Amino acid sequence: MSKSCWQLLAMLSVSVLFWPQGGWAHGTEGVVSPGGWTVTARYAGGEVMSFAKVTITAPNASKPFQTGRTDQNGRFAFVPDVPGTWRFVADDEMGHRLSLTIEVTADSLTGQPAPPASAAAAASLASRALFGVGLLLLVASLVFWWQARKMSGKKVDG
Repeated sequence: MSKSCWQLLAMLSVSVLFWPQGGWAHGTEGVVSPGGWTVTARYAGGEVMSFAKVTITAPNASKPFQTGRTDQNGRFAFVPDVPGTWRFVADDEMGHRLSLTIEVTADSLTGQPAPPASAAAAASLASRALFGVGLLLLVASLVFWWQARKMSGKKVDG
């Protein structure tokens, strides 16, 4: 390989280092939607049922709508999709079981999603800015390589 090819390869490699990682990865975004229900499971003494097994059953359904575990604070959240009487069961698998019915009305199902979190929007802007800087560095590298190639072709008399 000639010297100019190695120079081009080196300049392109440096430009790629400044290329934003977002160009190769999928972005993420969080949206908070209203209409969800959060249940806190507690024992009779007030202590929370941490990591209890939960089953949510929709109205007139034989199979569970959602399963999971409460968090360390005994909370479990779900978003119902139809009005009616929902069943919440939390079992700590040590003999304690909480069973609740939750009435979901048609009004509680409606609501507009909240806008994306500002952190996601800021990350998107920063990713675009970094992409622009990387692109400018790539173009500058190509221009400098082209000029160096032209200069190396000329002979200097001494």
